[in-house]
Amino acid sequence: MRAGCQMDVADARENVATISKLLEGRAALLLVDMRGMRSQTRAARQYLKGPEAEHVARAVALLIGSPVSRVLGNFFLRLGAHRVPTALFTTEDQAVAWLMEQA
Repeated sequence: MRAGCQMDVADARENVATISKLLEGRAALLLVDMRGMRSQTRAARQYLKGPEAEHVARAVALLIGSPVSRVLGNFFLRLGAHRVPTALFTTEDQAVAWLMEQA
């Protein structure tokens, strides 16, 4: 994510469409660097947990930057079922290792 990003549902849809186009419709293991993101709307979170986003990801590792982000991220992860395995990480090495376990 771009530093300072404030993601809304239109941004989420654009991200999924771009990933789908790049992957030519296949699903992949995704590492999403959210360390610079400022906010994400509820509608964006709901969309990213839905069926359209499911088709681009086999697993999603979310890279976060602070303990506060971890608390908030874990709260949102527990709020609803994700269609693909999703986890939070503070280091890229941990995130990549977890993604390789999901392969």
